[in-house]
Amino acid sequence: MYLREPIAPPSDAVSRRRYMRERVGREEAESILEGKSRELYEANQRLQKLLGTMEQAVRDRTSELEEARVAAESANEAKSAFLASMSHEIRTPLNGILGMAQALDDSGLSDDQAKLVAILGESGRLLLAIINDVLDISKIEAGKLEFEIIPYKLSDLVDGMRHHYQFRAEEKGLNFEAVLSEAANCSVHTDPVRLQQVVGNLLSNAIKFTDTGSVSLFIDLVPHRSGKIVLSLKVRDTGPGIPKSQQLRLFERFNQANTSVTRMHGGTGLGLAISRHICELMGGEVSLRSKPGAGAEFHAKVLVDPAEDRTGSIASVTAADAGRSLAGLRILAAEDNRTNQIVLKHMLKKVGLTLEIVENGSAAVHAWKAAHYDMILMDINMPVMDGLEATRQIREIESRDMLETTPILAVSANAMVHQVAGYLSEGMSGHVAKPISRECLVQAMANALAAEGRWPD
Repeated sequence: MYLREPIAPPSDAVSRRRYMRERVGREEAESILEGKSRELYEANQRLQKLLGTMEQAVRDRTSELEEARVAAESANEAKSAFLASMSHEIRTPLNGILGMAQALDDSGLSDDQAKLVAILGESGRLLLAIINDVLDISKIEAGKLEFEIIPYKLSDLVDGMRHHYQFRAEEKGLNFEAVLSEAANCSVHTDPVRLQQVVGNLLSNAIKFTDTGSVSLFIDLVPHRSGKIVLSLKVRDTGPGIPKSQQLRLFERFNQANTSVTRMHGGTGLGLAISRHICELMGGEVSLRSKPGAGAEFHAKVLVDPAEDRTGSIASVTAADAGRSLAGLRILAAEDNRTNQIVLKHMLKKVGLTLEIVENGSAAVHAWKAAHYDMILMDINMPVMDGLEATRQIREIESRDMLETTPILAVSANAMVHQVAGYLSEGMSGHVAKPISRECLVQAMANALAAEGRWPD
């Protein structure tokens, strides 16, 4: 029997009472069903309204999050642009400070004057290190730390660390040792600048905090299950050691073992944090083993690929040969900053070359057209015409008239990897970052000549 189906009138066998009971029960059931249907309809309407409200809330929240993301990215871009600009603006006068300090040192000073100039130079280099650290930590935060993977001889890493840190250690009366294992006496594909940065940070800290004993560097290569190779870099010292409770803090930004250390030794507290991030981005890590009174061992690991050795290549010229190769050459330099012009003159005075300086790219193009030059040193940011446009015009004329290529070396405070790559893609032969040192400049000039096949017989 179904609802609303007519009920047959009672027969003689069915009592009147039963008929009425069934009729009342059916009416009650219909009333209950109608009430429940109404409740379901109303509940459904409320759910539809709530769903619409929730969808609008989700759309509003998504829009708010998107606006926040765009604002955060914009702020990050603005911060990166600001730091890059400040880096350029600070590096330019810093180039004058360090260059003049070097020129003073070359001028024949008394012992007392030489000590003062040495302090001036060391302070300038410390300021440069702080600028580099702040830029790197900013790029790490923005996820824009740049790497340039190229073949690199690990023996060059050892030689470079000896050159930069052995004298510092010996000045404090410390023994310094840099050991390259037999397995590591080869070339690998890696980023030499970042590798030097990691090892340099570890050695600098070890020398800074060790008063007696020794500082050692051990470099080794170990096979990795991925098919790559683990480059192992261990720096040991005989310093005071680091308590377990303070070890984790060392790898945090702007932190050292304790606040008194900052006052005693200085520094930003960024070196280890940057080194850890570099190693992690290169597939490795940095670990520490130390006990109070028993020194410390920092162990940095990065993944590298094997590379063919190029022992016979002329890509890198020795410092002694570099100086001799430039003697008698005629060099054109485009530099708008008067102080940096003086720095260039003093840096290259002892090399025995002829240097002519102009103030912008347009003047450089006109001078190059009018006379023969063996090389051009080109600043990038200059009035009238920048260094990139000047380089383009020179390369176009060389190509059109089938002229021999003139090596053009970018000498600029813009030193980021993508900036340097842009200079090379525009036809420049190499790059030297400001502040420049005479050794780096002369080396880069000689390498550019060698690359263009102008190495003297």
